[in-house]
Amino acid sequence: MKEREVYDGIELPDEMPRLSDAKIITKTSQWHPRLESMDRLIAEFPYLFLLIRENWTRRHLLAILLAILGSIVGAWDLGIGELASGGDYNYMGINLLNPEAGILQAHSIAILLTILAGFLWIGSLGVNWVIYPLMRSHSFYLIGGFIAIQIGMISAHTSSPSFPSGNTGFSDYIGLIVAESVLAFILTVIIHRSATETRDLHVEIHHSHPDPREQERAIRDHSLGGWTLMLFAFALMVNISAWAGVHHISPRPPFESSRLATYFLHLFSTWFAIVLFNLILWYPQFMLGSSTVTIESERARQTSTASIDENTPGSCPNCGEASNAKISDEGIIIGPCEDEDCNSWNPIGQDCNECGKVIPAAIYCNKCGHESTVSDLFPVEEAW
Repeated sequence: MKEREVYDGIELPDEMPRLSDAKIITKTSQWHPRLESMDRLIAEFPYLFLLIRENWTRRHLLAILLAILGSIVGAWDLGIGELASGGDYNYMGINLLNPEAGILQAHSIAILLTILAGFLWIGSLGVNWVIYPLMRSHSFYLIGGFIAIQIGMISAHTSSPSFPSGNTGFSDYIGLIVAESVLAFILTVIIHRSATETRDLHVEIHHSHPDPREQERAIRDHSLGGWTLMLFAFALMVNISAWAGVHHISPRPPFESSRLATYFLHLFSTWFAIVLFNLILWYPQFMLGSSTVTIESERARQTSTASIDENTPGSCPNCGEASNAKISDEGIIIGPCEDEDCNSWNPIGQDCNECGKVIPAAIYCNKCGHESTVSDLFPVEEAW
């Protein structure tokens, strides 16, 4: 019987190769050699589908289902007409002490459904925190971006109910521009940078190889190209969902049409955004497997290792002597700078924040002189 390939502690199914061996299904490189990168990018999506099929469990599907149910409950009023009629726009506000507040004029079933929708969304987020512990803070950022776009779309429709058509001026775009800037910052600077820099450090530490071809293969296996496109798709779906939802309720009653197009557009785009939300959290978490390394940017990692007193040293695999490298409770492996005049400690594989020299991944034992990589000093079970 043929043994299955084991990569980063994960036993790969017989029918699933590593990403570097994945079949190229398009031939755009025949038009121009530079399009080869596009062929590789397209090949990542069937491979992602295989990973999902082999590794997703009921908990992953539960997180998506709870969020989808929350979106449906929040957009459906069980036929009481609260949303379909547009409500009474003469009442507004959520001050429970004001008898004229709009929330006190709403139907009790509508309020109950709103509360239920909130619990369903919170339940989905709670499941995400359990299955994606390394991405908990990133889930908050993604939700913050989602809310920012919602507020931006509300601001844009306040003076222009038919936004972006009709009597729309530049002032109507200001709130939306600010919201888009917040979302762009979250996706590019916070989410993408932290994941890519952690991925680079992961490959450099755990997959270093003297053969350049094997090193290149490891980089290919840890490609984040398809995952990056998910970030752009998420931004698009969030914008469509927010616009359709606000556009559906912005006209003043009586309505000239049923407005079903914007209603279903809001629901479908929200569902796509929910799936992408979970994929964005899952992929970096899966890439690091059971490793305790935190997913954060290089600068944030350097800041979190300012104190080395609480870090645990590794052991030489040859003689058992304590090594110069240490690992923090967050899983960050740090080592001393090689410069004799520099006493700084920094994460392995990154530049020293004092003199700029790279902290090497190879560690020499002070007792026996054996050279070890940090993956030997701190063995962990990785995803791939």
